[in-house]
Amino acid sequence: MSFETVKKFEKIIAAFFSAPYAVAVDSCTHGIELSLRYMKVNKIKVPVRTYISIPFLAHKLDISLEWNKEEWNDFYYLSEKVIDAAVLWEKDSYIPGTYMSLSFQYQKHLSLGRGGIILCPDIDSFNQLKKM
Repeated sequence: MSFETVKKFEKIIAAFFSAPYAVAVDSCTHGIELSLRYMKVNKIKVPVRTYISIPFLAHKLDISLEWNKEEWNDFYYLSEKVIDAAVLWEKDSYIPGTYMSLSFQYQKHLSLGRGGIILCPDIDSFNQLKKM
């Protein structure tokens, strides 16, 4: 797969969700990790029914973890601007100003086997997340 293919894929996904930019990553969890690092988040709220990788990520990054009993569909906020949207697949559903990580794991809407993408709000965050 060429870099041009990845760039085209990022643009198509960003357009579908109406996000300014999208950064392809190897997994949704790693997209969330990059977003948390980029935003310098030191505390996340996590529903008790979520993917085990998210609380493990809090431990890995040495950030505070708060459990909540939130029932969620499609996405939930980890912090004010970082969103776990692993199962979201709805046209024009990007929430402006946020970092939404999507999953392309085999059980998801776009089943590529693995991978994910970060929907992001501006060119600066796009460039920094690409470098990360």
